[in-house]
Amino acid sequence: MQPDVHWHASTTPAADALAAHARLLWGPGAGLSGRLCPACGSDAHGRPWLRHRARLPYVSLSRAGPHLVTVIADRPVGVDVEAAVIDVHPALVLAPGETGDLARTWVRKEAVLKLRGTGLSTPMSEVVLADESWRDLPSPEGYVAAVATGE
Repeated sequence: MQPDVHWHASTTPAADALAAHARLLWGPGAGLSGRLCPACGSDAHGRPWLRHRARLPYVSLSRAGPHLVTVIADRPVGVDVEAAVIDVHPALVLAPGETGDLARTWVRKEAVLKLRGTGLSTPMSEVVLADESWRDLPSPEGYVAAVATGE
């Protein structure tokens, strides 16, 4: 299954958005979701997870402004959405020798870090996009988004 992306209003609770996305893919059924931190085992933060009927797909989600994006896949996946203009020092985002639009680079790298399961505990400047698998997503006006699949 290719990663399936769905956009929601940012006011939608994560569990409701993931359950609605799962129902779009697989039909009616109660979806159960939550978060689990691989480092400490907490369910208050960490990677999102979803169970829909007997399925345990990989999921990721991100919020920015009025938007929430979810992705469901049959392999690890990460997604990020941000405003198209961000105010951040390039050294925090770009690896040595990298150039490019900071907002696009940010979403690509954050998607990769979510895919890896490390999130922002890994400095973005350590991620070299040329070594990663990601794709930009069609996004609402004024926003950029990317999904990383590890392929």
